[in-house]
Amino acid sequence: MTRDDWIFAEQEQSQKDGRERVSEGRPKRAEPKADGRLAVAEGAVEALAITRLNHLEVKELQACPSPRWCHAMCLSDPETAVLIGGEGPNQQFCKDALWKLEIDDDFWFPMDCPGQNSMPQCSRGHTATYDPDTKRIYIFGGLREGKRYSSIHVLDTASWKWLCISAKGKVPTLAYHSATIYRKELFVFGGAFPKSSSLEPGACSNSLFIFNPEYEIWYQPIVEGEKPLPRHGHSGTLLRDKLIIFGGQMSSTYLNDTHILDLGFMEYTPVPFHSGQPSARSFHAAMPVSEQKVLISGGCNAKGAFQDAFSFHLETLTWSAVVHSDLCLIPRAGHTLLNLTSDHLTDVDKESQGKCNLCTVLVFGGSDGAGRFYNSTSKIQLDLKEARGASGDPV
Repeated sequence: MTRDDWIFAEQEQSQKDGRERVSEGRPKRAEPKADGRLAVAEGAVEALAITRLNHLEVKELQACPSPRWCHAMCLSDPETAVLIGGEGPNQQFCKDALWKLEIDDDFWFPMDCPGQNSMPQCSRGHTATYDPDTKRIYIFGGLREGKRYSSIHVLDTASWKWLCISAKGKVPTLAYHSATIYRKELFVFGGAFPKSSSLEPGACSNSLFIFNPEYEIWYQPIVEGEKPLPRHGHSGTLLRDKLIIFGGQMSSTYLNDTHILDLGFMEYTPVPFHSGQPSARSFHAAMPVSEQKVLISGGCNAKGAFQDAFSFHLETLTWSAVVHSDLCLIPRAGHTLLNLTSDHLTDVDKESQGKCNLCTVLVFGGSDGAGRFYNSTSKIQLDLKEARGASGDPV
C-alpha cells in the first residue's frame, strides 16, 4: 500500500462511519496514567527517563496556517521558522502555502508574494533546508497536482526575496527525500521518482546527490560501504559530519533500519539491530537533540499513525524509547520537529547540553491517519536523562 492509498483509505472509512477514528488494525496506543505520563507498551525497553520540565504551550492561534501534513519547515534564525507547502484533507494542496512564525511571540503571518514568479509551486514531498552561512533556505523537489519539480528555489532570509536556480549537471527529480546542508553544499539522499501521470510516488532511490550553490551544479560523489535500500519517507539527520538515515518505505515495505553516512570519508555503515529499536515506519519527524543524539517522533505504517518517540545514540549506536505525555499525546505522521535550543548555543553551552540533553522542541502539523489534520503549534521542553538498569549501569 502506498502513502496515498493509505491516507485515502483512512479518509474513506472515516467518512463512512460519520466520525474520525483510528483503524482497528492500528498498533495499540499507550494510555495516559494518573501522573500525566504515557505508559510504555508491554515489552518495550525504556532506556531513557524523560523528566517533564514544563509544557510551554499548545496553541491553535487565531491567525495560523490551515491544517496540513507533508509540508516543509525549518528555522531561519533562533526566533523565526518558515513553513512551505503541505497537503490537507482529500489530498488537496494548501492554498495558504507560505507562512513565517515568530517563535517567541507565537505569531504566524503569511508570506505570499503574488508578484514573485520564482516562488516554489510544490505542495508535498519537498524539503526546505537552511544554510546559516549564506542565510538562505533551499527548497527542492516535491509534487503538486501530478506535476513534479526538480528546480532549486532559494529564499534569501536577509531580503525575504525568492530566486529560482536553473542548475547544471545531472538534476534529480525526487519527492519524499531527505536533504541537509554540509559545508555549504546540499546533500540529498533517497526519495521517490514521481510518476508523471499520477500523484503517487514511483520507484525509490538510494542515491546521494549533492548540489553546489556556488557553481549551481548537481553531482554524485563516489560513496563506499554498504548502501541502504532504496526508500522514501525516511529521515536524514546530521550529527557533526555523520548523516543518520532511518526508516522510510520501499514500495509497500516499511523499514526500520539505520545507516550512518560519514560525510568526511564518504562511507556508509549499517547499524546493527538491537532491542528497543523503533518499529518500521515512514513519514516520521526527526531532529538532532545534541551532537550525539537524534530524536524521532511518530510516523506511520500500513495500519496507521504512531504516537511514540525514540532517541538514537551515536556513541553507543543504540535506540531508546522516549516517554513524554505531550510529545506522544496523539498519533501523528507527516509533521515537523524543530530544536529551538541548538542553533544559538555557544560551544560551552553545547558541551553542557550534551551532558543534560536539555532542549526545547517545536511541533507543528501532521495527520492522525484517520482524516484529521493538525495546525496546532506546540512547544515542549524536554530533559532527557539516561536511565539506569538494576545494576546501576546505563541501559
